[in-house]
Amino acid sequence: MGTRSGPPGRRLNGSADALARRDLARFRDDTFGERNWGHKGLRAALRGVSLEEALWTPGRGVHSVWEQINHVAHWKRYVLERLHGRSRQTNQAWPAAGRTAGDLRRAIVALDRLHRALQHAILRLSPGAFEAGAGPRYSTTQLLLGEAAHDAYHTGQIFLTRRLYRQRRRAV
Repeated sequence: MGTRSGPPGRRLNGSADALARRDLARFRDDTFGERNWGHKGLRAALRGVSLEEALWTPGRGVHSVWEQINHVAHWKRYVLERLHGRSRQTNQAWPAAGRTAGDLRRAIVALDRLHRALQHAILRLSPGAFEAGAGPRYSTTQLLLGEAAHDAYHTGQIFLTRRLYRQRRRAV
């Protein structure tokens, strides 16, 4: 009666809420990490990326790996702010890449920290928060699943950009 397994609008009971929270956190962690059920994760996509590779772009209007790192971080920060009850307008953000290998390492570490901060925030959400709105259009669950899907999308773009970079290097 108090659990949700079907139509929206029914409240989760305490154990179902804890299960949903755990499953969502694990799904996000797997998608960001080494691999989820369907593909390698963002950490795997970034492993061993060089400065030159991170800055390279296959063409005009195509984002570099580093720009994608910064873009993913921007949206993780946005979602984290929403979970903390702060909302702000934001545009499609493509922050510029840095310049040095140290800058690249810091960008990747910052991305990892944002992911962990989001995980911590998810695990601390109040009961019923997953059904509550995180904004005018989406529930908290939808916002968090969208964030994981965003990670997965850009993970694929990063793998593809890195493959194109290696193919171009071999051809030269």
